[in-house]
Amino acid sequence: MNYEKAINAQYGQSDLGKKILAILEGEGLDTARLIQDILAPIEELHLRGRSATIELARAVGLNESMRVLDIGCGIGGPARTLASEFGCHIIGLELCEEYCNATEIINDRVGLSNKIEIRQGNALNMPFDNEIFDIVFMQHVLMNIENKERVLSQSKRVLYPKGRLALNTICAGSITPIHFPVIWANNPDINFLFTASELRQLISNSGFKELSWKDETKEILEGIERARSKPRSKNPQPISLGLIVADPSTKWRNIVRNLKEGRIEVIQGIFEKNQ
Repeated sequence: MNYEKAINAQYGQSDLGKKILAILEGEGLDTARLIQDILAPIEELHLRGRSATIELARAVGLNESMRVLDIGCGIGGPARTLASEFGCHIIGLELCEEYCNATEIINDRVGLSNKIEIRQGNALNMPFDNEIFDIVFMQHVLMNIENKERVLSQSKRVLYPKGRLALNTICAGSITPIHFPVIWANNPDINFLFTASELRQLISNSGFKELSWKDETKEILEGIERARSKPRSKNPQPISLGLIVADPSTKWRNIVRNLKEGRIEVIQGIFEKNQ
């Protein structure tokens, strides 16, 4: 299997940036806040979306003086949230070419190109010098990475001494296997889940000191149930997950089913680089 080709096939959508720009222009949106609000359903491809990003940023102590690396930045939603809410400078590293192109188009439209730099590349071979970042963010990325030791080693390399790793990820639950397809994998070929205990130990063995570790699975399931109980708008939305994910309904149902059956868990973790 060609890994990079498989990832681009899983996530890539032809001319994604142009399609998003056409929708924004068609809606007549002319402020950064309105644009980010309409993109909210698609621009943060992790559970709890923008709320999870802000909570993770606060947990890691993010501030405007910090330099942040967002690994697997997608179409840039988390980076735009961090730049807008915390004022920090961010470099986004993303393997999917279409996501990189779309991110740059959106960043330019909302006036954040001066705060966010996008690099296309592989997290296993980060194109950065040693010790140049205060924070490494990884949200729902490790599920697609088989060689987790390597990406953790690379993360440690690019962090300043005492730099921090902020992690939001899906882990394998006590029941296996998971139901496919899901958003990060249509089949087992690019699905590489560790259990929470395996991942926790691996991060510690990779030269990081644990500062916090939180299982968010129950909270997420409760949020899903609350959302289901709310009345849905009958008006069609100009932006939906189907723009960037094939068959999103099936994939979302499987994610919920996997959560309920204990096949996956969601973890937030904060770690500090050891000397």
